[in-house]
Amino acid sequence: MEAKPKQIIILGAGVTGLQTALSLLTSPHQTSASPYKITLIASHVPGDVSIQYTSPWAGGHWRSHATLSASDSESREWDGRTYSYWMQLLKNGDGKEGESYEERVQRIGLAIKESRNYWGKASEETAAGGVGLWWRDVVEGFEVLDLQGGHWEQKGEKPPNGSVFAINYQSIAINVPQYLSYLEERATQLGARIIKSSVDVSNGLEGVVRDAKRILLSSDPSLSENSIFALVNATGLSARHFVGPEEAAKLYPARGQTILVKGEAQMCRTYVDDPSAKDDEITYVIPRPGSGTTILGGCKQAGSWEENVDEDLHARILERVEKHGMAEELRTGQGRSFEVLARQVGFRPGRKGGPRVELEERGGGNIDGIWVVHSYGHAGAGYQNSIGSAEKVVGLIEAL
Repeated sequence: MEAKPKQIIILGAGVTGLQTALSLLTSPHQTSASPYKITLIASHVPGDVSIQYTSPWAGGHWRSHATLSASDSESREWDGRTYSYWMQLLKNGDGKEGESYEERVQRIGLAIKESRNYWGKASEETAAGGVGLWWRDVVEGFEVLDLQGGHWEQKGEKPPNGSVFAINYQSIAINVPQYLSYLEERATQLGARIIKSSVDVSNGLEGVVRDAKRILLSSDPSLSENSIFALVNATGLSARHFVGPEEAAKLYPARGQTILVKGEAQMCRTYVDDPSAKDDEITYVIPRPGSGTTILGGCKQAGSWEENVDEDLHARILERVEKHGMAEELRTGQGRSFEVLARQVGFRPGRKGGPRVELEERGGGNIDGIWVVHSYGHAGAGYQNSIGSAEKVVGLIEAL
């Protein structure tokens, strides 16, 4: 007799929750149909616009934030896995026949894009020609650029003011609203369900588990409580409301503010340690493939919950991108200005000590009769961590 699939609840439908659902449903370790039935319970889903829903506000593109430190070893692994997975997805597709690369970009929301990174001061990353960039041998087309050479004249541009080091590589740009919709569609095609609902967080983790079970069981009377096998907590910053005071104290927002402008930039450009920027600001240009738009940024303001647009920061972002010539092809407005479509604020889900992707410590990981796995705190690396991080969750659940 064929065993009934194990019910797994995923709390949260951002990039972490959606990718975890998809990875569980497509795990290569399964020899037949997935042994899991996935239900995502989330207050916000792809298409929603809310300051509480972080994933749609991202730039974003593949640019690893991990360093060579031992504490970043897992993030390096996750980022490398995501890069490889995305490259194969874009080159070979996901099984949809007769699809061109251009059609794939439109449907999925990812595209291979040249990326140029600049540094405004010497650092561990720039030492000895960039040996501190652990990912130089992971990405395609990595090249250190000669800031004094003829490269710039050939490209018809010049490096940003104050830059001391520059590289070029093949990155992957993300049209984040489209990519989230793609993940949702793929997961639901494979049998996942999404219930748009909030869980009661007033009674700690135990209360969240009980309420999530209640929501699932009330949605399908044919289910029994003992069929629910595990719950994955992919709630980002919302986890602070129920994980306990010691863990909650580790969670913090890293506020970001960006500008959506008309036109798709030819490439991704990032200026780290821009001498004209404040310490918590970074200058970048990230096209959203297939959308006809580009994101200009930005900042990482740790601890700030300010939801309103900072007018001075808005002006500084535009000024820096223009001054450094980082997106000249987009200056199509009156007086060669950028055509601003929207101004955006979002809160990256930061965590002191890095992401938490592990089995719950209390009760041996079993709370109110089901296993609890956490996956949150990825800060600004949620997208480039996503494949590797989700596959770790799959491994944790398969080992139970």
